[in-house]
Amino acid sequence: MIKLECGDIIKMKKKHPCGSDEWEVIKVGADIKLKCCGCMHEIILKRSLVEKNTKKIQKWLMDNIDKSDGVIVSIDQLLHGGLLASRESGTKQDESQILLKFMRDLKTKAKDKPIYAFNVLPRITPPPTLESDSKKMIKISRLIDEISIFENEDDIKLLADLKEDIKQEDLDIYLDLFRRNTALNKELINLAKEGIITKLVIGQDDGEDFGIPNMEKKSLINYVHSLGISNDVVMITKGADEVALSLLANFVQTKENYQPKVYVEYNDEKAMRTVMPFMAGSVGSTVEEKLVMANAKKVNSPQEAGLILYVFIGNDENMSTQRQSALKIKKYLEQGKKVALVDLSKHFSANEVLFPTLLKEDVPINELTSYAGWNTASNSIGTALANAVIYKAIRPTFNTTNDMLTVEYNRLNINYERFLEDYYYLKEVIDVMNITLKNHGYENVNDLDMEHNYIWMNKLLQSDMQKRANQLNNSEVFKMPFKVQTPEGVFDLTIRNLQVDVFFPWPRTFEVYLDVRLNLYRLNN
Repeated sequence: MIKLECGDIIKMKKKHPCGSDEWEVIKVGADIKLKCCGCMHEIILKRSLVEKNTKKIQKWLMDNIDKSDGVIVSIDQLLHGGLLASRESGTKQDESQILLKFMRDLKTKAKDKPIYAFNVLPRITPPPTLESDSKKMIKISRLIDEISIFENEDDIKLLADLKEDIKQEDLDIYLDLFRRNTALNKELINLAKEGIITKLVIGQDDGEDFGIPNMEKKSLINYVHSLGISNDVVMITKGADEVALSLLANFVQTKENYQPKVYVEYNDEKAMRTVMPFMAGSVGSTVEEKLVMANAKKVNSPQEAGLILYVFIGNDENMSTQRQSALKIKKYLEQGKKVALVDLSKHFSANEVLFPTLLKEDVPINELTSYAGWNTASNSIGTALANAVIYKAIRPTFNTTNDMLTVEYNRLNINYERFLEDYYYLKEVIDVMNITLKNHGYENVNDLDMEHNYIWMNKLLQSDMQKRANQLNNSEVFKMPFKVQTPEGVFDLTIRNLQVDVFFPWPRTFEVYLDVRLNLYRLNN
């Protein structure tokens, strides 16, 4: 996908009636506003239509496959220009056939190099381009699934009533989106069966207990089983945003012949059974899926494990588990154990997560192998585990002091990016931003038009986030030294001067672009 910014000049294939084919980008958001360079006429287009350039992506892949150890392919990216674009347009038959041919050609060029691919099931929320009431469309989706299971007559009547309030054309488009996605996914599964795709993962975006996405997921699972394909080749899982990183972890550990031994621990007995928001299953079932994706061997005790995956699920009923969890993690780290921490809140609240207690109890956070408290349970579990597996797999491959210190620096850099974004921004600062915008007259803070206040809001964001970084910079846990084994002996290291650069990549507060800088110092000579 081509990333556009205000002020960019783009050329259109078709000329404007004034004769000009050049347009200036004057606003970038969910839509893109363009101004004709010839007559100054302004138009608004869907972002995906302007940025989509899948042919160039395909050409780049084909040209560079020889230089790689393998490839991880986003089907949504190749076909639509990205995940967001896939939500707005279905997969046309001719487009899918072109894609399938490309995958075969890519395999021919790749020869014995592995091709990992992933695709995402459409979420239950209908495309924003439809005119019908989205809430009623979602109810229809849920009812269709519930009726297929329970055959309740009241549900059948309610479904008929809801359909009366929906444009038939919109409903057809909505249902067809799933049908075409399923047809494409079955073709991709066939490619995996043939060996064209080495490993295929199909993720479920923003899952729920009931809905057409669940029906399509079941259909694909049954199709995989009918072909006798194992999870090593095709996996259908919860989540979307973390799938690429999970596949990278699988690729790395396969390449390095490393199978992680993982002990999973939860903050209380209910955590494993908890169903978190936007998830179509329990935390425990999600953990099991991510372990399979990482090709991890689950062990029964921390003593057997090379990695401990600690999953903290906070809610307003288990606040008492925060201190005991912090002390347990502290004990593991003092014993030299590698710990990947998943730090989640049932209500996306700062009060319910573990991170502030880590600081209060002087837990040596510089020694955490990975950390995640971002978005859905699947996103956080998947990324925390994947980052830890990659670190564990690659570290033994480096045999110079400089390389080992670089690995440790990168681990720390990633973790501090997660601390600052997952906790400080998403649990604290985002509320400051939203309240500020509401006070200035904005009503919808989740999909904002900050056209007139974009610079001001970015300055406010940068200032507030650097204050949080300074708080962390001055904390005792930040200054705590930690040991790193190198060919030159054990180094006692510490970090200083935490700086953060952060801005809104587009006019909404839902997410930020964040970059961390820190300095690594050796204490002993």
